[in-house]
Amino acid sequence: MQALPTPIDTTALTEPLRRREVRRLWRELLAVHPEASDVGNAVRRFILAVPTFGLPLGILGFASAILSELSEGGSDVLMNVLVISVLGGLTLGCGFLCAWVWFRLRRRRPRKRVLVRLMRFAAANGMEFRPGPSGAHRRLPLRRRGSLNVHRVLRTPGDRGVEFANYEIMNKRSSVTTPQFGGYCALRLPTALPNILLRSEDGPIRPLTLSGVPRDSQRLSLEGDFDRYFELYCPEGYERDALYLFTPDVMARLVDTVRGLDVEIVDDWMLLLSARDLVTDRADRWLALAAAVDALDDRIERWGRWRDERLARGEVVPTPGDDAAREAASVAKPGRRLRVSWGVGTILVVAAMIAGAVVLGIAISMR
Repeated sequence: MQALPTPIDTTALTEPLRRREVRRLWRELLAVHPEASDVGNAVRRFILAVPTFGLPLGILGFASAILSELSEGGSDVLMNVLVISVLGGLTLGCGFLCAWVWFRLRRRRPRKRVLVRLMRFAAANGMEFRPGPSGAHRRLPLRRRGSLNVHRVLRTPGDRGVEFANYEIMNKRSSVTTPQFGGYCALRLPTALPNILLRSEDGPIRPLTLSGVPRDSQRLSLEGDFDRYFELYCPEGYERDALYLFTPDVMARLVDTVRGLDVEIVDDWMLLLSARDLVTDRADRWLALAAAVDALDDRIERWGRWRDERLARGEVVPTPGDDAAREAASVAKPGRRLRVSWGVGTILVVAAMIAGAVVLGIAISMR
């Protein structure tokens, strides 16, 4: 694996920049990467601004309608109030979702000074920089979870270079299609491994996610007090393999350097994931990421000796021409992916939609 330079040079993120220099470097960046102006997301922010800033008016409007119904009275006042409440709740729920997406997109607007700093930071550390939005590495596992766009991509050279980026996924597996935002650091492994997920207990407060979550039956308790920092999930039957890969010394390194980030192994990739954007112009965050990559570098190389005993017993035969099978050919099929179920967010949203439809149906039938 092509690791980061040690120590990493963060001077470009902290040194002062004059406006004239920022304008000059911005023009140079646009000449090479015209997509940096991010016109598409500017249009999305403009469209989403309407329901976002109209949300307070919507709340007042539905509140006024309910008060008006209550003041007028009548035999069907309760049913009318219930119908208004259901319609109002569904409408406002959509409004809050639009506001959340608008806020995340606004934080990713192309700020010239930030992108210029990242461009110079990448050059100082021998990394390629793409401001995006653009497509991710064609074999990155996140691409299989939905439509994936990446922003502010920094990558070290080589086939096994380390890649940092902020991402947006339109989840195609969820019953409710919503964007999923975050950041990742992708490290290429010497061989494919079982799908293992360590969910950090110290990360940002998790929203009511609308994406799939691993089933509790796949959770494996860790030795010592590591359960205070991570929840480990592995495919059923791969518990011994997970403990072989994540030995106490590896877990100690993760606790020391990767706290606040989820760690997921998928095929021949290790992903350090966060619900926050990872690629920023904050020097302290880059120093922490560099320390995490450096701490895992030598251990990742040792993982190349792992072999799946199930293949020796002939439990799986990769299908010729199947890209996914070729990529995970060193892992038996049961270990390639965790089994997932609906997240709390999906359950609540679907339940609210069903309840709303039932209430409206009853109201219409009683009129």
